[in-house]
Amino acid sequence: MAQEFSDLPAEKRRQITNAAIQVFAEKGYRQANTRDIAAKAGISKGLLFYYFKNKKSLYLYLADCLRQSIENRMPASLSETGDFFEIMDLGAAEKMDLLRKTPWALDFAVKMYYTADREIAPSIRRYVCRMLDDMFQRYFAGVNTEKFRPEVSPRQALDLLVQLMDGYIHQQLLRGSALDIDTLLEEYQVWKDVVRKYAYKEEYQ
Repeated sequence: MAQEFSDLPAEKRRQITNAAIQVFAEKGYRQANTRDIAAKAGISKGLLFYYFKNKKSLYLYLADCLRQSIENRMPASLSETGDFFEIMDLGAAEKMDLLRKTPWALDFAVKMYYTADREIAPSIRRYVCRMLDDMFQRYFAGVNTEKFRPEVSPRQALDLLVQLMDGYIHQQLLRGSALDIDTLLEEYQVWKDVVRKYAYKEEYQ
């Protein structure tokens, strides 16, 4: 991303990023056309490439914008609760609220996470792994481990919950079923209870 993009007024940056996310959400990475993105943003294609050297750099920038939007909604005290599942609940509620208000962001996030495009997939996989590591360090490093069974760590619980939700979403995509925010939240509660019974000592379940 060029420094000039960062220097734009916030409203202009939002106009461009929102246009790009909506086009990528609708068409996916390979089929998304930068000409359509520029037209939707109200700028020339040349100016778009002045701000971003190529489609890949724009896509990765949008992925980070979505992450930042979610992080900005997290309360500063989130990591202070000490309870692993309270942190998960607060984080999930904020993420779902953001996605509910910007429904195209869910389509973008899902297409990004499950992309198989050879041009972008390796970078996205690295990005997602790094994001998960950062999230754990930021919010879960100080959780109360006394509640956990000796053989289960907080990171194992987090990874398991992510994998369960990942499996559910992947199954829905294979079926061609539309993803719904409220249904996702209901499924999260089911898998959260499963992981809680697996990870926590009986007296904390």
